[in-house]
Amino acid sequence: MQVHQDSSECAPRRLLLVDDDSFNRDGMRLYFARVGFVVVESGDEDAAWQVAQRQPLDAAIIDLAIPPRAGAPADQSCGSRLVWRLKAAFPSLGIVVFSAYEDRGTEFLERINQGVRGVAYKLKGCHPTALLAAVTEVMAGRVVIDGEVRANHLALGEKFLSGLTTEERPYIEYAVERMAELPPRLQEVARLLANSSNLDGIAQALEVSPKTAGNYVGKVYDRLGLTLMGQDAPQLRKAVILVKACMLFDLVRVRP
Repeated sequence: MQVHQDSSECAPRRLLLVDDDSFNRDGMRLYFARVGFVVVESGDEDAAWQVAQRQPLDAAIIDLAIPPRAGAPADQSCGSRLVWRLKAAFPSLGIVVFSAYEDRGTEFLERINQGVRGVAYKLKGCHPTALLAAVTEVMAGRVVIDGEVRANHLALGEKFLSGLTTEERPYIEYAVERMAELPPRLQEVARLLANSSNLDGIAQALEVSPKTAGNYVGKVYDRLGLTLMGQDAPQLRKAVILVKACMLFDLVRVRP
């Protein structure tokens, strides 16, 4: 394991790179160190797990096809297993799966459908800036699926909708339709709310007063139709509907 620290004046973000190919790690390490990350490296599942236990991490980039531990039978799902182990232990950890397989995205979409947040599936060969964008998004609790991945996003979105109650579905569909119309600031507030941030947490993240954060929250609920929902359907919880709306929004929107 090696640690490489950037000299940025900002508080460094800690990134774990998991790939058995040292050449790949070298390139990613140099790039992410240059843009302000402290980079921690690992070449296999067990070592990566130990690193995550020892120190706080903000994000991880994990090769889907990392090899199994020494002496264990070959298993192409080692990277996938590590992703879900880490998400179960550290739900707020943003994870980017870096894969050469275009047809392995369905598993991740299914997990997203079940409520997993802060994950991305990017194909190898993408530009470093696209990888950085994915890391930034997962650290904010968002979901990113490479547009070239062969998976039926719309079908999974319909499956998600079919599991909703008849009461909550129209409010969630309306909120999803309005989500893209929110200005960036309010989209960020919606994401923070969906990730269970309270007013103090939102205020700290946005570097504003709790009162201003509260005003932003009110605007989010108003624009997504959830203020009226609280009056017309008091049995439904605004925070729960918002979480599900954000999940569906991520599920059906394929990013390039």
